Amino acid sequence: MHLKVLTEFYSKRIQRIPTVPLLQHCQYHQNRHHTIPTMDHNHPTVGGVTAEVLKGVVSQALLGKFTAVFPKLFKCQWKTYEGQKKFYANFSTDCNDSNTNNSNTMSGRKFCVGGNWKMNGDQKSIAEIAKTLSTASLDPNTEVVIGCPSIYLMYARNLLPCELGLAGQNAYKVAKGAFTGEISPAMLKDIGADWVILGHSERRAIFNESDALIAEKAEHALAEGLKVIACIGETLEEREAGKTNEVVARQMCAYAQKIKDWKNVVVAYEPVWAIGTGKTATPDQAQEVHAFLRQWLSDNISKEVSATLRIQYGGSVTAANAKELAKKPDIDGFLVGGASLKPEFVDIINARQ
Repeated sequence: MHLKVLTEFYSKRIQRIPTVPLLQHCQYHQNRHHTIPTMDHNHPTVGGVTAEVLKGVVSQALLGKFTAVFPKLFKCQWKTYEGQKKFYANFSTDCNDSNTNNSNTMSGRKFCVGGNWKMNGDQKSIAEIAKTLSTASLDPNTEVVIGCPSIYLMYARNLLPCELGLAGQNAYKVAKGAFTGEISPAMLKDIGADWVILGHSERRAIFNESDALIAEKAEHALAEGLKVIACIGETLEEREAGKTNEVVARQMCAYAQKIKDWKNVVVAYEPVWAIGTGKTATPDQAQEVHAFLRQWLSDNISKEVSATLRIQYGGSVTAANAKELAKKPDIDGFLVGGASLKPEFVDIINARQ
């Protein structure tokens, strides 16, 4: 691979490399260009890129940022498989350790932005979105998850940057069987998804999914190794009747009856009246509900879960309102609908910068 091409490739991603080990970028580069890593005694490789070429890129692009890490690249025994494995392990550990303080907010909860494409997109538009996300400078301290229509999950996985999570928009509560039209968590994992969105208001309203069914889906998805974005939220009638807290507490109770380990769960509070309507809760209104949820978690689950569980806000989030919402102490990210299909999604991802 030509040095100039690689230099440009890594230079554009210079701000994102500290959180994502360079080897993952090499692997992403490998996947995008269909190269195959080879074992060559004269030209040992990292993800299909020779160490010699990588050394040139590193010295030009990173300017000594990882001086404590890179000596291992050229001292380890590249001529053996065990030597490569040892380097991979050391490199990832050093990179992650060096960024522990940068990857968390003051609360200790990493900001998480999900893009829910819903029933939108085709191969052409997905390729354009993937290009935008691949070339943009994304906040390395924000976790990004893309909720893609199931038929395009594998296509999107091959185009999106590897550090972005990929989510199914629904999954059933069992592994397989006579459930025409349904998708299982195992199937999602098999084609590259690592997340699933469950309990969205559109699933509740249009497909009549109950709190109990959604909780069962979440339980099974977690057991199968997927991470879950668990959605909750009240309708306009419920808000006007002063029942917001009652409704979200009921929905959380259903999840709590089935979820015992919350470490792979993100809760998304989406006021139904603000989804796709152009209306949005004010930052203070959103914070009020998020603070209630935080207290509910403390009272009903544990103080540890309350302190660590991330709660996203969803409901007509745009680049125009994202920064103000992101300033609130209990808002740990967004679940974005229509705006995630547009270039402004980059600004929403970077709302904490």
